[in-house]
Amino acid sequence: MSVGVQTVLRGTILHFSTELGEPSNGGVGTCLNELRRVSDPGVGFVRLGGQPPPAACREPGVVYADFYDMDVLNALDFEVAVFHYYGLAYLADDSFLRGRRLVFVVHSVPTTEPWSLLDPFGGNDAVARAFERLCDAADRIACVSEAERGKLLTIYPDLRRKTFLISNGFSAFGDLPLRVSPERRAFGFLGRADERKGLRELVRAFADVDGTLRVACGEEDPDVIRAVREDIERLGLGDRVSLVGRVSAADKLAFFERLDALVVPSRWEPFGYVALEALRAGVQPLVGRQGGLLEIVGADYPFAFEPYRPEAIAGGIRRFQAASVDEARDALARARSHAAPLTAERMAAAYKRAALLPPAGAPAPRGRRFGGAGRVGAPAPGDASATPKARLSP
Repeated sequence: MSVGVQTVLRGTILHFSTELGEPSNGGVGTCLNELRRVSDPGVGFVRLGGQPPPAACREPGVVYADFYDMDVLNALDFEVAVFHYYGLAYLADDSFLRGRRLVFVVHSVPTTEPWSLLDPFGGNDAVARAFERLCDAADRIACVSEAERGKLLTIYPDLRRKTFLISNGFSAFGDLPLRVSPERRAFGFLGRADERKGLRELVRAFADVDGTLRVACGEEDPDVIRAVREDIERLGLGDRVSLVGRVSAADKLAFFERLDALVVPSRWEPFGYVALEALRAGVQPLVGRQGGLLEIVGADYPFAFEPYRPEAIAGGIRRFQAASVDEARDALARARSHAAPLTAERMAAAYKRAALLPPAGAPAPRGRRFGGAGRVGAPAPGDASATPKARLSP
């Protein structure tokens, strides 16, 4: 059943995702929303699955369609498809693409966390199969950070020739004045309820931190939220750690304005949009060293810590609290300067250039694949930013 079509110009680049507009649960949705901020009549967007907004709220240049609404999808007129989610692999064949070019954006290699090179996907064969089908079908593969590109090539070294970097960008706030308080006790967490995000380790760290923590997340993984609530009760943190629910894009700035620092304790962060958003808001991000976060704040950033261990997270927070106002302000200014190129405008221009790149040439000999044979089906709506859980052996 069609859920709304608007004309898309001939010769366009079309970005396809399951996350677009509100609500968006993670970095994929933020990326797409930022791309949409950059007006370009030659670029359009397709949101697949989920409940579409009312007709009066649909924006020009966006198509809303069900996963298998092939009447709508086959009517799209474009030259380059940009897929932002491995779950769209069911469209990666010539019956849909009809010789048109495909760019696959790896926002996150969908391994479990932690992961093993022997079984990166933790027994999630359908996830592996869809991801590998897109990697093999794509003319080019864009990675959102050098860290995530390195992870991809560790698992699939044969893909090196077709991969390249397009860093995410964010311009919604502009650059607000830097805010550094002499007394730094108000901290926040903003992200998914996802084991990879390190929320439980952060809550445990606050047993040894003088301050308050506002946790802004949904209930994407009820098991994580249940465990966090148990940790809060067990450690007697009810008066200092509060769960405030998901914060919409429209309310993010108000959330940041209540903080002295945003803590990003992810066990692995493919990019780390929330750290970039905090910098734009003038708020200090305190970040884990694993993944792409140091590509945002700079390799010599003084308020980085090793994730996984609550005591290391607590130490990083206390180091920030002990710094003088001048030291903290200087670190914040240098981090924001380092992140200055990471704008929506530069990101959009990079995708335009990527669409013009020639094919990568003859592929390298195909390396190991983990998904096995089988059908690739449409995904569940809203899963584009989720970390798969390991499947237990029977």
